[in-house]
Amino acid sequence: MGAAGALLGCNPSSAPETLGAVRYPTDAQIASALEAQFASDRHSAAARDLIRTLGGDKGKLRYQIHQVIYRQGAYEARYDAVLVMGQPGVQSLQALYASMIPEAERTKLPQATLEVYETWLKQQAASLQKTSAPQAQALVSTLDLLGKCYRDKEAGAEVTVMQGLGALISPERKGLVAEKLALPDTTAHCLPA
Repeated sequence: MGAAGALLGCNPSSAPETLGAVRYPTDAQIASALEAQFASDRHSAAARDLIRTLGGDKGKLRYQIHQVIYRQGAYEARYDAVLVMGQPGVQSLQALYASMIPEAERTKLPQATLEVYETWLKQQAASLQKTSAPQAQALVSTLDLLGKCYRDKEAGAEVTVMQGLGALISPERKGLVAEKLALPDTTAHCLPA
């Protein structure tokens, strides 16, 4: 039991850790509070749709907890959001690119494939170059970034989509509740611009 107990103590997500009189929530408890906040936040509807498009119906966010700080009755959690792919990345790109093309234009395309959608979007970027070079460059950069992030991913692969996130985790009668914190070092990765 001594060796097993020592090993459990090494894993911050295995059991609530107590330091002095402070009992810290587990990573699983924090993740559960973050999931509930994301699912119920009306301001996150577009983000939920994007996660569903990129991850597929079986895709989900996983929260990678890095630090938990006790702050007078509540906890500040620092974490990253990782997308667990529920479908191959090629399928994700095809769905996302289809949503970036106006329906009237999309119905005129010869096929509904990733290659056809990419070609159309690149042609749009080339025509934008004449009228709005910054907008054209943003579209090209987005296509390049998304291709690098998702093209070769298989279902079950993980893609970090946000780093440096923070939330205030507070106890309530039914468990824990999470409130997002705006942190200056939060960065988005592998998301459309």
